[in-house]
Amino acid sequence: MLSRALRKNLAAVVGGVSLTVAPFVMAAPAHAAPQTYPTCQAEQLSLMLDDEGGAFNGMSQSGTLLVVRNIGAGPCQIQPLPLVQFANAAGHVLPVTRRAVGGPKPQPAMAAVAFMPEAELTARLHWVSGAVYDNAQCVSPAILVLALPSGSLSQPFARHMCAPAGATAFFDQMPLHPDVILPPAHPVAAPTVTP
Repeated sequence: MLSRALRKNLAAVVGGVSLTVAPFVMAAPAHAAPQTYPTCQAEQLSLMLDDEGGAFNGMSQSGTLLVVRNIGAGPCQIQPLPLVQFANAAGHVLPVTRRAVGGPKPQPAMAAVAFMPEAELTARLHWVSGAVYDNAQCVSPAILVLALPSGSLSQPFARHMCAPAGATAFFDQMPLHPDVILPPAHPVAAPTVTP
């Protein structure tokens, strides 16, 4: 707000014309709403497991890469931590659950991940493969099942998983994220030395 004396001086400068000074207001930037896509249906996805040549194995540890591919005609979105279950050869689901990241406290909600046709999302699964715990309980599931609201996808598993006695939390699961394929490395020419 301008003082009375300043308004009087301004009026004198502009010949007695009354001035109104409006406060400066900065408009908030307009943000577009995030693009949303239909929820992926089980029939428009494929599932495979990639051990990456044993890259996850060592020191009684093991793991695999969960690879979800969009084989549908259009883009869709999926929750980043879909339910992963393990079953025996008869198809009965085993009491094998995911370890909570950061302990039992509630986990923050994560936004759905969208991907285009023929694109892939990957998530690393990790578990203890050796009986390193006192009184360890171990299982060897025959099937991995990715349970979705619209159905399920499965792959043969046949791996060994262990947990502490009395526990059902056998594995860690990272969120699904776009699969990044690095371009092949190009040889770098050696610098030329001029005498």
